[in-house]
Amino acid sequence: MKLTYWDLRGLAEPVRYMLRYSDIEWEDVRLPVTMEGFGTWMQLKSQPGMICANLPFIEDGDKKISQSVAIFRYVARKTGLIPQDIDELTLCEMVEQELMDLRNRLTRTCYSSYKVLRPGDKASEKGVHDFEHLKNSFKKRLSERLAIIDPLFAKGSLTGGFDKLTYADFMAFEFLDQFRTFAPECFEGFENINKFSTEFAKLKGVREWREGDAFKSGEYINAPMAIWHGK
Repeated sequence: MKLTYWDLRGLAEPVRYMLRYSDIEWEDVRLPVTMEGFGTWMQLKSQPGMICANLPFIEDGDKKISQSVAIFRYVARKTGLIPQDIDELTLCEMVEQELMDLRNRLTRTCYSSYKVLRPGDKASEKGVHDFEHLKNSFKKRLSERLAIIDPLFAKGSLTGGFDKLTYADFMAFEFLDQFRTFAPECFEGFENINKFSTEFAKLKGVREWREGDAFKSGEYINAPMAIWHGK
């Protein structure tokens, strides 16, 4: 299996953790966030079989799968990280969407819609990206939603202990870590989430990566041109 994405954590890191945790052989292809990398992506997206071409995308045999949530679910089915119980699956899907809502809100906060972000784009001639206002709005929303999410991790993972992990746990670990880096004060007092994050970081594949030089040297959460990139 091959995963292709920009050389940053962004939307791909949850599935990278799923693959590090699993026994599947995989290749981590990282495109530089440069003109050269953008040119490579323009070539890749025109390949046959690229439906809904976007980054990240995975190649598994002759299949090409794009769109991050579709990738999370696909890899979960391949690695046994998808619940078989319909109620547990529904819970995972609700948390999945909650996390994506927050991640998309972080994106809107950190990337200005009034500047050129990609070759070929045009900057807006009107408006101002009020980062501080958007950051405070994100923090308010995050605190409200953490209060809802925290009790869901009272047993350890979403559907039980750490012997019953799902893809949504991997999403939660990574995206909550990104949010914590951006607004650490919002996580004070949420004991279940904080304990979950601490224990999850000890899992095989996860621990080794986070103790390695690549992670410790600092990885971009958002692209370098973002107002806040997290590195």
